[in-house]
Amino acid sequence: MEAKMSIYPDELDPFQPALSKLSEYEILKLNEFLKRVVSAKNINELSKIVNEALDFGIRINAPNKNGFSFSQVVVLKIQHGKFKGDNLIKKLALCGADFNNEEFHNEVSKQVQPQLHNRLIKLREVAERATISGTVKDVEFDNRRFYIEFSKDSAVDMKKVIEGTKSLGFNTGNVNIGGNIVKIGDGEVEVKTGKNGERDYVDISNNSAFTVTFSTSLGEFHVKVYQSYNQVKIEPENRELWNKLQEKGEKIGNQCLFGGMTVNDAIEKGGFVRAGSFAKSTEVIKPVTQNETWVNKIKSDKIPSIER
Repeated sequence: MEAKMSIYPDELDPFQPALSKLSEYEILKLNEFLKRVVSAKNINELSKIVNEALDFGIRINAPNKNGFSFSQVVVLKIQHGKFKGDNLIKKLALCGADFNNEEFHNEVSKQVQPQLHNRLIKLREVAERATISGTVKDVEFDNRRFYIEFSKDSAVDMKKVIEGTKSLGFNTGNVNIGGNIVKIGDGEVEVKTGKNGERDYVDISNNSAFTVTFSTSLGEFHVKVYQSYNQVKIEPENRELWNKLQEKGEKIGNQCLFGGMTVNDAIEKGGFVRAGSFAKSTEVIKPVTQNETWVNKIKSDKIPSIER
């Protein structure tokens, strides 16, 4: 049998695996919803469960440890229960569902492809407007979560990313679990959005390092962000400038959080415990030191920059 050909160009294909990583908590909640789907007695009950899962923020394409995704199990339930679920299938498809089922793929894709394609184009446009330097390599989405990949050494205005994607319905602040993934070069950062539009950096991928730049009354203030063991470390690049800002009592980074803390508190504490998609309890994290993650990167490469 020939492999299924995608109707999307590679740079605008919503069915790629960048958003497939789930935290232990996300897997737990996914399994809870899967059990409810399997137990649904009719299409009305199944529709209610699907709506709740979408509102909760379940990633519909990401598999659990047994390899089952939410969209796949819903399709199986409709088939085996002989439910009339055309509208439900279309709703999932518009959220980016990959059914891994040729019959549904061919039938539904024709109906929703224009809407999906348009949404991906708009997501890419948001990413391009937020690019200070570098280029946008890829965009994807799964339900209310997005993934954007920038080229190595890019500088990105995350405020523009969050504001732009919110207008597309990706960030309403009501998603209960998981975050959005922004990749710059080889490093990835997971960011959640609060109900008031706060940008909360909750995790970064193993061995990643970033510079986050804030505007202050004393000029630009650069913060080093890197992974060490099970923590995300937060350190000022210029201690002298940090001390002067402290003396003035200046609050840094309006609408920005690190691990749920204000920028000032995160710097004072030195960082926070990783709690996102990259911090799986089953994952072996390679111990790294500041010297390995920061100084060596400076010598060999320009550190990816997240600008404010």
